[in-house]
Amino acid sequence: MKIELFLSTPIEKLVESIPFLADNDLHPEVRMAKVDYIMNLDMDEAKRIGDELSKRGLRVFTHGPFFGLDIASMDRHISEYTAESLIRGIETTAALGAEVMVMHSGFIPFFSRGGRRHWLRNWSERMLPVLDRARESGVTVALENTWEERPELFAFLVEQLPEGSIAVCIDTGHLNVFSHISVWKWWQAVGDRVVAMHLHDNDGTSDDHLAPGRGTFDFAALGEILSKRDTLPLLDLEIDREQALRGKDYLEALWGGL
Repeated sequence: MKIELFLSTPIEKLVESIPFLADNDLHPEVRMAKVDYIMNLDMDEAKRIGDELSKRGLRVFTHGPFFGLDIASMDRHISEYTAESLIRGIETTAALGAEVMVMHSGFIPFFSRGGRRHWLRNWSERMLPVLDRARESGVTVALENTWEERPELFAFLVEQLPEGSIAVCIDTGHLNVFSHISVWKWWQAVGDRVVAMHLHDNDGTSDDHLAPGRGTFDFAALGEILSKRDTLPLLDLEIDREQALRGKDYLEALWGGL
């Protein structure tokens, strides 16, 4: 099967990036890191951008806002602002013509046992209105691993929500730094829900977002896993534009046509 690769692209630079993406057979994962930008973005303009992407033959999915956000925060103001930001991200995703938005859980592994219980309860309750809006908008929300050390905890988050209401995005760089558990074990736990992947590399000590092949993550093992799937998840190079072609060439040479 043909490997289609995406490139993480800031929404504020999306329009100017279209020629580079189209010329290099890359599709955009639109990164909505700046909440103030999407809050002020006219949705008609977002639809026009989505139409232009479609005309150029570019597929698209998005990465929802995440800096400083935590929907399960003990501070209700932070929680409500997070929900508002995620919903705006969903609206922008739909306007761009995309069907998947990746999000971070906001989980921090340093909670006490009691703090963790409160956080998990808050998370499962407060995600419901966000997922309702996603369903109404035709958008699938995919939960990305960040600081989660084990797949069991990550799977637990997913299982707290109604069946089929949330999918999964596996991030190779985060897994390599924060988990130290093989991608195969993660796949055993949540692989049936994976709709997207963030592909980047590091040396296992720092989340440096290097091009695949420049660190220690086992992309060959990941290729074996993907080769057994009938359809591939959305595969995003979560690296800067200067490394994009190096990462693309490495994966295409390593994986071939899977």
